[in-house]
Formats: sequence, C-alpha cells, structure tokens
Amino acid sequence: MLKKTWYLIPLLFLSVTCLGQESKELGKEEAQAVLVPGSGTYSRKISTQNSHSQVFFDQGLRLAWGFYFPESIASYQEASRMDPNHPMPFWGMAHAMGPNPNSRYARMPDDPRGEGFKAINKALDRINRATPLEAKLIRALYVLYDSKTIPDKDKRDQAYLSAMRSLNQEYPDDPDIAALYAASYMSIRRWDYWDKEGNPKDETIPVAEALEHIIAQDISHPGVFHLHIHLIEASFKPERALVSADSLEATVPIVGHVVHMPAHIYVRVGQYSKAIENNIRSQAVDRQFADIWGDYPLPNIGTYPLSHKIHAGHALDFVRYAATVQGNYETASKSAWRMANRITSDNLMLMGGQKRVSAPWLVLKIFGKWDELLALTPAHQGTPYLDGIWSYALGSAFLAKGNMDLAVTELKKLKAIAEAPNADQYRVGATPASAVLKLAAYGLEGEVLMAEGNLTGAIEAFTAGIAIEDENNYTEPPDWAQPMRHYLGSALLKAGQPEEAEVVYRRDLKWNQNNGWSLFGLHKALTAQNKKDEARQVYNQWQEAWNEADIILTASHK
Repeated sequence: MLKKTWYLIPLLFLSVTCLGQESKELGKEEAQAVLVPGSGTYSRKISTQNSHSQVFFDQGLRLAWGFYFPESIASYQEASRMDPNHPMPFWGMAHAMGPNPNSRYARMPDDPRGEGFKAINKALDRINRATPLEAKLIRALYVLYDSKTIPDKDKRDQAYLSAMRSLNQEYPDDPDIAALYAASYMSIRRWDYWDKEGNPKDETIPVAEALEHIIAQDISHPGVFHLHIHLIEASFKPERALVSADSLEATVPIVGHVVHMPAHIYVRVGQYSKAIENNIRSQAVDRQFADIWGDYPLPNIGTYPLSHKIHAGHALDFVRYAATVQGNYETASKSAWRMANRITSDNLMLMGGQKRVSAPWLVLKIFGKWDELLALTPAHQGTPYLDGIWSYALGSAFLAKGNMDLAVTELKKLKAIAEAPNADQYRVGATPASAVLKLAAYGLEGEVLMAEGNLTGAIEAFTAGIAIEDENNYTEPPDWAQPMRHYLGSALLKAGQPEEAEVVYRRDLKWNQNNGWSLFGLHKALTAQNKKDEARQVYNQWQEAWNEADIILTASHK
C-alpha cells in the first residue's frame, strides 16, 4: 500500500513564503512565476547551486507532470532567470513545450512556434554544466526535435522512444525517466493502447510495468501516477490503476487537472460519487490557483495550452457524465448547462465544443424531460453534428408525446445528415461525427419501431447501433452519452427474450461497471427468468448504485 501524504494548502503557504517573498523582491516586473503553495513536494535535484532555481525547476517539473504546461513553462523560465547558465531549466522548457499524449490525441501541431526547439538547443549549449545523467536526458530529448538529422516525424518519435527505453533500462528506479519513457510511447499511440477485446497493443505492458515498478517502491510521483491512469483506463481491468487514482491528488493538490484525473479510473470502476467529488474539488482548487498566480505570465508558446484557466469545462463534463450514470438529474443538468454556457461562437468548433453545447439536450432526453426539451430553443445550431443530435433528442420527445409523424420527420432529417458528405466537416471528438450521427439514427429508428410495436425491427436497429458504438474511439467521457444496450435490453424484455436481455445487460456492466440503468434492467431480466437469488443480489446492487438518483425507473431507459 502506498503511503499517502495529504498536503494542506494553507500550511504549505508558510513553508514557501520566504522564498516567494524573496522572489518578489527581485522585482515582480522581472519575475516569470510565483511559488505556488500546494504544488507538491516532489523534487529532482539538479546541479545548480542556486536554491531559487532549484525550487522553481521542481515546480515546473511537477506542473508539467500535471499537464499545466503554461504554468510549467513560466516556472522553468523563472528557474532559468535565477541560474541562466544551467541547462536543465531549458530542458524542462523543451519538455513542457513539446508533444504529449493528449496533444497528439487532439492532433495538435508539435511545437507550433519553434520555442521548444530553441529551448533544447539552449540546453545543449550549456551541456558542459550538466551531470552525466542530465546530459543524457538533454541528448535524448533533442532527438525528438532533431528534424535536420531525422526529417520524418514518425521516425523521430521512434528514435526518442528508443532513447527513453534505453535510459529506463539503465535507470529503472528513476521516476522521471520512467514517466518520460511512458510518455514517449503514449504520444505515439495517442490513447490507443488496448484493442476492443482488452488486449494490450505494442509496448503497452512493458510501459505499464516500468511505471508499476516505481509505484511498487512507494515513490509518490505525479507523472508516474498520471500516465499510469491514462495508460490503463481503457483496458478491461481499470482497477489495475486504482492505486494511482487514489494517490495522485496528494502529489500536486493545487492543480485542478491532477485533482480531476483520478476520475478517469473512478468512472471505469463504478465509483461515480468519487468521480463527482474529485471534479467539483478540481474546480475549487483551480480558483485557488488563480488567486495565487495572479497576473504572472501564462506563456502559451508550447504544444498543449491546458492551464488552470481553461480546465473547468472538462471537469464539468465529468460531473455531468457521472451524475447521469447515477440517475441524478439535478446534478447532471446543472453541470451540463454550466459547461454549455461556457461555449461561445468563437470556440464552438474547438474539439469538444459541439459535444458540450449538445450535452444539456442529451441530459433532458436521457432523463425523459420531454416538456423541457420541447420548450428549448438551442443557442447554437448549423453544423451537421448539432443539427443531427438536436433531431435525435427532439424525435424522442415527439415520440414520448405521442406525435409519431413529427418523430419520423426528425428521424428522416437525422438520417440525411448522418449520410451527407459534409457530416465530418468539423471534428467533434475522438469518434468521427458521422459515426455518432449514424448511431443516433439507429437509436431513434429503434425507438420509433418500438413505439409502433415492431419489436423485431427495433431490436435490429438497436443492435446495429451497438455495432457502431463498440467501435467508437476511446475517450472520457464517451462520445456517445447513453449506452445503446440500455435500449436493446429493454426491447428484448418487451419481446419476451429475458435470457438475451440478461446477456446484453451483463455485457454493458462489464464496461460500465455499477451502472444503475443496466443493473435495473438486469434485475428485470433475472426476475423474468425466475432467477430469484441472482435477482435479489442484483436488486441490492442497484439500490446502492441508485442511492443518489432523483428519478424513478420503470425500464433501463426513459
């Protein structure tokens, strides 16, 4: 069991006041960053003799492992200001400015301003002041930027992976090297570490073992825990990373993204209340961070711009998703609207923008709030995705109100949009918009057919939708807001096929653990088969899973 040290942010403030005040006395107009209480205690000793440079280097490193790269870059810049001839702050800048698994996943251009390349060259220029290990880290990272020697980016990626793999073999007990090795592999795979059957791809297992070797030594390292969560979350055994989920927050408790990250595992293992708590807390600590950071620079000069100023939307999305699974309409709706209201016309087309705009519509649909949905006037429309998802939600509302003709009209619109050549004109999420819209079309078609009494046709439509859903690219929260198996299981029960429904619900629960909607359906399927003992056990599980719900179920969907 890992030892966990829970850092109290107010107390930590006292421990850095002297250094922080001394930094300010050098002139705030010159200072690039402020020491942040609660930014953790992990330290990588570098060969500087300047204590201020060391503490800002450590802060930059911890913030980089927390994926707050602008704050990290600023901290490294301050470390360099304190000791301008030392190479490691420039190595840190190059690391923070370069690609990472999330930037590659989002298809962002590497080092768009060339600042990372400048930084690694400055590190090379000062390499005579580096220790042998520091020099190895600098030369390894330079490979990632060396487009002159290795023009092909994929080959540079492989060369950097090879360099970090070798360093990890040479220094297996070094947590930063283990994390750098993991990141070098994960940036190549871009969240694609497991196949659809849960089998590991390529180098996933050796990388996991490198991280777990560090974890087994009782070392609390933000990068190791963070990357371990991302590496394991899409597997069929997400509980493998529970130790990292339970330990990460204490390493950098003032960084909202770090506080949020355990939820990537909590939602996979069915601990939805913990996921909600972490994401509410992550927004609070980001506000604390903003108060501390004040008007110090946030240099957005690297590859990935995530910072305390823009993280809240992702946290709200997690609250919306986890509360939906719990059957908690009030929390899901509030979070969805808070998230959607952050989207303006300027950032609508950014990755996730359209999903967040449509989230309140889907929450209304999932919870059967038909009157509210029909009374809604969407603030944003005019893209294939938004128009299609609106037709999907509106069609369900018309069906629930008994207006079959209008529901069929929306279904026809949705099908046409899904099949149109411009369906993928704008990137929406990890999964192509056309795939999500086709899935929605099968879902609405199944609902229409079920309302008409054509259960065979409905089962076929829902099954076709599941075939698409199962091929969706992994992301959290998922690109599809409500598992289609909730509808297929219900249709099978209505068709007098409880055995088949049981299989469907159990398959959903294999991935969406402790999901109250499917537990309710599974209970009905077991009861219909007169499996009394199993039904009683599942009912008790459902009651526990549904203890935060504010709606009553009669089926596994509304």
